[in-house]
Formats: sequence, C-alpha cells, structure tokens
Amino acid sequence: MQTATNRNEPGAVPIRHTTAGFALRVVTTMLRSMPGILAHAFADAASLPLVAATLAHERRVAPLGRGLSRNQRIVFREELTPRESRRLLFAWARHKTHLFVDFCRMPRLTGENLEPSVDAEAYQGLASLAAEGRGVICVSGHLGVWGLCAHVASLLGLPITIAARPTGIAPVDAVVTAIRSAGGARVLTKWGVQVRFKRALERGEMVGLLADEDARERPIFAPFLGTLAATTPSVAFLQRVTGAPIAVASVHRVRRGRWRCHLWSVIRPEPGVSGEEHEREVTTAVNAALSRAILAYPEQWLWGSRRFVTPPPGERPGPDGLPPRVG
Repeated sequence: MQTATNRNEPGAVPIRHTTAGFALRVVTTMLRSMPGILAHAFADAASLPLVAATLAHERRVAPLGRGLSRNQRIVFREELTPRESRRLLFAWARHKTHLFVDFCRMPRLTGENLEPSVDAEAYQGLASLAAEGRGVICVSGHLGVWGLCAHVASLLGLPITIAARPTGIAPVDAVVTAIRSAGGARVLTKWGVQVRFKRALERGEMVGLLADEDARERPIFAPFLGTLAATTPSVAFLQRVTGAPIAVASVHRVRRGRWRCHLWSVIRPEPGVSGEEHEREVTTAVNAALSRAILAYPEQWLWGSRRFVTPPPGERPGPDGLPPRVG
C-alpha cells in the first residue's frame, strides 16, 4: 500500500510553501483580470495600511541603524523637513502598492498595446547600442517599475537575459518568474550568472541587472546619492571581460497605466584603463546615473533597503550619527 509523501522527505514541498504559491497565484490572477481602475483603487486603499506597517517597522529597526527614515536623512540631510519626510513616505507607500499591481498586470502589456501605454523612445538608444553587436549591459535599480525594463525590451524585439533573487519558496518563485518572463525575457537565478551573462553578451544580446543593493563581497565604495556606498563590481567586471557598453536605464510610472522609459547614461570602456581602476571608474559612473534617476523620481525608489549598511573601512559617523557626505 502506497503512503502519501512525507513533508520531511528531501525534495518535498512544505504545505505552507504550496499554500503561499497558490495564494499568490490567486491574487495576481485576480488583479490581472479586473479592470485597471478597480485594480489601482485596490492599490490606493492598501497604501495607508502600508504606511502604518512601515512606521511600526521603523520603530523596530531605527535602533539598529537601519530603515527608511535613516536612508532619507542620509540622502537629504537637513534639506528634508519633517513635513516633507511625511509627504515622501505617503508617496512612497502609494508607489509600492501600485508597483505590486503593475507587476501583476505586466503580462497584459503586449506588443499590440505597448505604444499607447509606454513612452519607449529611450529604447531607441538601447536598440542602437545592440546594433553594434557587442551586446548591452542594461543596469537599473529598485526604482520605478523595474520589472518593466526587461519586459518592454522583449516586446520591442531586444533579446534580454535578467537575474532575479529567488525567495526560497519554489511555488512563489514559479509565479513570479512566469510574470517576469511573460514578454519573452530569459530569467536566471541571481547566483552565479556571470558566465551565462558573458555568453549572452557574446551573442550580441542584452543582459539586465540591478546595481543599487548593499554589496558585501569585494565591494567597491563609490559615491551613491552623496554618500560612499558598498557597490557590486559585477557591472564593471562584465564590461571589462566583454567590452560591451553599459546602459543605465529605468521605467517610471507617470500616471495610472502609463509609464516612461529613461536612458540615464551610456558608459563605454575607456582605452588604456584596466583592472581595479576600470572597475572603480565604471562603478562610480553607474552610481552617479542611478543617483540622478532616484532624485528625479524620489518617491519611486526602495527607501527601506539596506543600501548604506556596510561602511567603508575606517569610516566614522558624523555628529548626527550619519555617514559623512562626499563631494
């Protein structure tokens, strides 16, 4: 007599993971199927509970030197008044809830309805770079509707491979990956993708990665929004081994159901610059472009991230308890 699979057997999916995946599939399908005005009304209604949850979270992490408010103070210092900070918090919360809705509805955006929904003029620059035949390293951050960067590129006929961090919950990852790849983008697990990225660039394709996270392995400390921040060298390394141009780009919401693409900077290899000097110069240029993008749409960045957690060796906080500014 056969018995049911034990939940503790190797390879068995825990019931809580299966439940989470099923719930996410139901929610994403519901938001994708309902009229846009209703889906975004749901996002508006969810923004106030998110503000309350964020404030509660801030009270827990502030003593640890983390949190949304601390990041705002690091970036804006005394320029941001308490009133402006509250306004930014509410605008950020509204963006977060609409970001979730936009992501769930992303498969609805196809080649047929792309033009009235997305101002994709910036992708002409990406197409020109791709036509050079060396591939394009497309860099963005956790700003705007970052999932749309690769989705729009695919719909415009630009083959792109992206890396995504898995949640560790297989049924949830399956739902998220299906949405990310709905337009034709190839989605890889974030870990150990450099070789596959290099091959894609050698085929003349685009690769996409996010470069605004705190880096703990071999970080480069480069200015980011006016403060030295631990930044991944992966982008500069890819350019050094392939010679491909780097395009810093993002897609931002301009109103409900409408988005605009931006190409903030194109960074090419400098002749005669190699090794650590190349990586430092490129990383600094990438951070400068991402900083411009964030300051242009401050409510559409992931302010609660741990971007400034890792300090440079020997750095000491100022009298205000914040890391010193640069430049």
